[in-house]
Amino acid sequence: MSEAPAPPRVAVVVLNWDGLALTRACLQSLFVQTWPHVEIHVVDNGSRNDEAGVLRAEYGERIRVHALAANTGFTGGCNHALRTVLDEARCEFAALLNNDAEADPRWLEELLAAAAEDPAIGAVASCMRLFDQPELLDGAGVWLLGNGDSTPRGRLQPVARWQRADDVLSACGGALLLRCAMLRRIGLFRADFFANFEDEDLMLRAVTTGHRVRYAPRAQVRHHLNATIRRVRDLEFDVRSVRNATWAWLVNLPWPVLLLNLPSFVLGNLAIVLLMPLCGRPAVAVAFVRGRLRALRELPAIAAERRRLRPLRAGRWWRLWWAQRCFLLEYARLALLRLRTGRPAVMASARR
Repeated sequence: MSEAPAPPRVAVVVLNWDGLALTRACLQSLFVQTWPHVEIHVVDNGSRNDEAGVLRAEYGERIRVHALAANTGFTGGCNHALRTVLDEARCEFAALLNNDAEADPRWLEELLAAAAEDPAIGAVASCMRLFDQPELLDGAGVWLLGNGDSTPRGRLQPVARWQRADDVLSACGGALLLRCAMLRRIGLFRADFFANFEDEDLMLRAVTTGHRVRYAPRAQVRHHLNATIRRVRDLEFDVRSVRNATWAWLVNLPWPVLLLNLPSFVLGNLAIVLLMPLCGRPAVAVAFVRGRLRALRELPAIAAERRRLRPLRAGRWWRLWWAQRCFLLEYARLALLRLRTGRPAVMASARR
C-alpha cells in the first residue's frame, strides 16, 4: 500500500522596512497558523537601527532573517527570499504577506485548500479586509480595466458580499499564495518595478501562460491600507507606478485584447489628463503623462519581453478580454463611494 503524499510545505515571505511594530504583529499572526508545515522568511530592506538584528534576537530560529544593505523595494525584497526558497526546493508554495497585515489563523490552510482544487491554479488571492473596519473589504483580487488601469475588487464594500470563490485576472501581492512550480516556469517579479503593479504584471504573466488565479474568500487578512507605501509616495513614485502599469499591460495582454482596449485606453487617459486638474489634482495628470511617456520610450524592451514570453502563451484571448471590467463603471462606483464615505476608495497608482 502506497503512502499518502506529504502535506505541502509553504514558505511565508514578510518584508520589513523600518516597521518593527507592524512586523511583530504580523509575525504573531503567522505563529498561530493552523497549517503546521511553514517556514517564515523575513526580509529586512535596509532598515535603520539594526531592525534585522532585533528580529533575530527576539525570534531566533522561529524565523529566517535576510538582511539587505539597502531598500530594494517590494520586488527586490520578495525576489531575494523567493530565489532562496526556489533554490532550496523544500517548499511547494510561497506565500507573501505585507508586514502591515495580520492573517487569520486559518489563512494558510484556506489558501492551500484552494490551490489543491486544481494543479493549474498558480496563485491564490486572499480576502483582504480593512484593519480599522474589518467588515469592509480592502480587496478580493484585482479588477483589470480596459483603459490600462486596475482597481481592487470590491474595495469598501461589505465583506459579506464577496464570499464566493472564483477566478480573477490579478491579485494583490500583499496577501498572496504562489505555486513554486509556476514561478520556476514564468519567473519572479520584475526587479525594476520596485513597488506597485509588480503583482499585476506577475499575475497577468501567469494567466496568459495558462495558469489560473483563484480568489479564496475564507483566506482572510486584516490590512492597514498604505501604511508602508505612504512613507515613500511622491511624484516620482507615481510616475514609476504608471510606467509599471503600462509595462504590465503591453507586455502581457494578447494583441487582440490590446487592440480592442485601444478606444478605452485613449478615452480613459484623456479623461484623467483633462479632468484631474479641474478636480484640483494636477499631479495625477502629470504622473500619468510622464509615466506613459516613460513606458513608450521603453517600447523596444517591451517588444523584446513579449517575444521572450511568446513560447509560453496559452489560453484563449477572448476569455481574458471578457473578464475585464469597464473602467467607466468602476470609476463611477469609486467616485460615489468617495462622496458617500469621504474616504478615497483607491488611487490608481497606489493599490497597496
